[in-house]
Amino acid sequence: MPGVGNQRNVKREQTIFYLEVIDVEIDQPIGRLVDITTEGLMVVHDSPLAVNREYQVRVLIPRELNGSLQIEFTAECRWCRQSVNLDYFDAGLHIVDISPNDRLRIEMIMKYYSFPHRY
Repeated sequence: MPGVGNQRNVKREQTIFYLEVIDVEIDQPIGRLVDITTEGLMVVHDSPLAVNREYQVRVLIPRELNGSLQIEFTAECRWCRQSVNLDYFDAGLHIVDISPNDRLRIEMIMKYYSFPHRY
């Protein structure tokens, strides 16, 4: 599985909400956000995503951040596998194109909508 086991340069933040992730092209959900970085995200869904495919995605956020209730970007699915709960699939997406404002919104999600760190 490409991408699995690669070293990550950015710490993943597990979000306190399972934010909905939409495939913009078909206007359908492709999963719920499990964790996120400024470089990528992991989603969980009841159907597998196509590996090596780029998706135009929209993440719906519960409160306005930096003037918007959503984040849009292009991401490539690097891997997809059955989840611990065998009724679902986990998929890792790498962000390939994002605006500076949407990257800032991701940073805000990481700061305000993730579980507190325990050191």
